[in-house]
Amino acid sequence: MSKRTLKAILVVSLAFNLAVVATVAVGYAIRESGSAGQTAGEGKIPIDDYGKYLSKGIGLSGKKAKCFEDVMAGTNEEADGIKTKLEKERDDLFHLLQVIEPDEQAIMEEVEAISILQGQLEKLLVQRLLDSREVLEPEEDARLLYLIRCSMRPGCVGKENCPYQKGKEKTE
Repeated sequence: MSKRTLKAILVVSLAFNLAVVATVAVGYAIRESGSAGQTAGEGKIPIDDYGKYLSKGIGLSGKKAKCFEDVMAGTNEEADGIKTKLEKERDDLFHLLQVIEPDEQAIMEEVEAISILQGQLEKLLVQRLLDSREVLEPEEDARLLYLIRCSMRPGCVGKENCPYQKGKEKTE
């Protein structure tokens, strides 16, 4: 396999993995509330507030909303640690790719390290969803999964374009 092809495959793989991590669970909720790019006070919306957006997106209120938000925030610290490691590994990968004579073995080892971290992050996110079922009714859980599915689909921007809004799933 040529070095150019290898680099292209790695860049495409990296871009796909970045997209998956970035869209899980929060993308649609932020777009739904119209707060993409919004700031809370001086900085960006804290990660702890994403549960609030999801809670609002599925129509929760009161104690149930608080319980759901607590579940969604339960692994934020661990997820943040993994995300920090991912950023470092991706930065290291780009440095390896930028050299004139790249070390393919080192590149592949870096890709493997990134894959492991992404797997750990994905497991945390899925565990949050499973844990949220302890506080959600089945129809609320279904709405949450619709929000997530829509956020992961290309071209789904807001209610008007989402085939999963309000239970009106379209068949393809």
